[in-house]
Amino acid sequence: MFSLKAILMWTINDFPAYGNLATKGKFGCPICGEDVCSMWLKYSRKFSYLGHRRFLAPDHPFREKKKWFNGKKERKGKPRPLTGLEILNAVKVIENDWGKKKRSQNINNAKRKRKTHDSSKNVQKSDQMWKKKSIFFSLSYWSGLLLRHNLDVMHVEKNVCENIIGTLLNVKKKSKDGVNTLKDLMHLNIRKELHPQKKGENMYHLPAAPYTLSKKEMNVFCSRLKKIKLPDDYSSNIGNCVSLEDHKLIGLKSPDCHVLMQQLLSVALRSLLPKGPRSALFLLCAFYNELCQRVLDRNRLEKLEENIAETLCMLERYFPPAFFTISVHLTIHLAREARLCGPVQFRLMYPLERFMKTLKEYVKNRVRPEGCIAECYLAEERMRFCSAYIEKTASIGICSNRNQDLENGLVEGRPISQGTEKILEDHVLQAAHRYVLFNTAEVEP
Repeated sequence: MFSLKAILMWTINDFPAYGNLATKGKFGCPICGEDVCSMWLKYSRKFSYLGHRRFLAPDHPFREKKKWFNGKKERKGKPRPLTGLEILNAVKVIENDWGKKKRSQNINNAKRKRKTHDSSKNVQKSDQMWKKKSIFFSLSYWSGLLLRHNLDVMHVEKNVCENIIGTLLNVKKKSKDGVNTLKDLMHLNIRKELHPQKKGENMYHLPAAPYTLSKKEMNVFCSRLKKIKLPDDYSSNIGNCVSLEDHKLIGLKSPDCHVLMQQLLSVALRSLLPKGPRSALFLLCAFYNELCQRVLDRNRLEKLEENIAETLCMLERYFPPAFFTISVHLTIHLAREARLCGPVQFRLMYPLERFMKTLKEYVKNRVRPEGCIAECYLAEERMRFCSAYIEKTASIGICSNRNQDLENGLVEGRPISQGTEKILEDHVLQAAHRYVLFNTAEVEP
C-alpha cells in the first residue's frame, strides 16, 4: 500500500475547442489578454492579429518603418503574459451554466434580450474577454502555474501551413487574397500599389501580388511536390495529394503539413517568389524546424523568440492583414512555451490523435462505446502477449518496412534499370566506411 499523488501540469487541446471554453474573437490570444493587437477587417468580415513590431527590441529599425506596415511608427512595448491570479480575478464573478436548456426557456431568454435596450451592457458584454470559468481553478495550485494551457503545436503548424499553401496557390475559399482582402488594404490606406481598380459594376482589376504564384510558377511548385520521393516511415506520399490540373493540395493531414513546413516547402519554393516574401517563408519554416528538434538549447530558444518576432514582421510587410489569423499570431508564443515546458515532442498531439483513432475503430455498438473499447483493447493485449511466444509471427501493432529484407536485414530500394556495377578502390572504400561510422546514429554508442 502506498499513497499516489498526482499534479495536473497543463491542458492541451486545439484552439477552437479552447476558444469555446475561454476566449476568442477580439481578445483571441489567451497569453496577451486584452493587450492583444487585433482589428476588425470591414470587407473580409473577420479579426486580424497584427502589430508584431511590439515584440521587437526598442531600437529595432522595423519600429521606424511606416510604409512597410500600417503607416505609423511603433512605440508600444512587448505585452506581458497574463498570470493565473489575474485570470482568476477576472473570471471569479462568472457563473457557469452547464447543460442544455429547454427550448421554451431559450425562446424566453431570446425575447428578453430583444427587449433590452441598455447599450452600456451590450458594450460591456462584447468587451468581456473571458466567457467561462475553468473548473481547474478549484485546484489550489492552478493559479500559481506559469503555464496552464499549452498551445498545440500540431494544430498551429497545420493552420499556418494551410494559410500559406492556400494563399500561394490562390485556392478558392482557402486563399487570404481576393477582392475583399484588397479592399481592406484600401480601407486601411496601406500598400496603394495593391489597391483594386474598379472597371465596372462589381468588376475590379486586381494587381499582381508578391505573395501569390503565377500559373507557370504554380506548375513548377506542384510538379516538384508531385515528383518528390520520400523514404519509408518519413511521411505519406505527398504526390498523391497534389492536383496538377487544379493547382491544389488535397487531403493534407497534420503529419503532411508538419513535413511540408519543416522540409519540403523550402525546396518547392526555390526561385519562385520574389526575394522578400520567399525569405520570410523560409525563416518561418526554419523556426518550426528548429523548434521541433529532439534537444533544445535554452539560450537558443531566447534567440528564437527574437527571430520569430522579426519573421512575423517581415510577413506583415508582404502579406495582407487577412493572412494573420489567430494561429499565425500564436506562433510568436511557441518558443516561450518550449522554454518553460521543454521539447515539443513531449507535448505534441500526434500519438494521442492516432490512439484516439484506434479506440474509435474498436466501437462496434455505439450504445455501449466504453464496453466495446475495453473488450477490444483487452483482446488485442492478449494477442500481443501470445504472439511473443509463437514462432514466425510478426508483432501486432508494429508496421513492417516494405523495403526491408527480413532474412539478411538489408534495406534495399527499388531496382535501378540498366545499372552498372562499380568496384571501389581500397582508399575510397575506407573513406565511405569512415563516413558511415561518423554519421550514423546507430553506431554513436
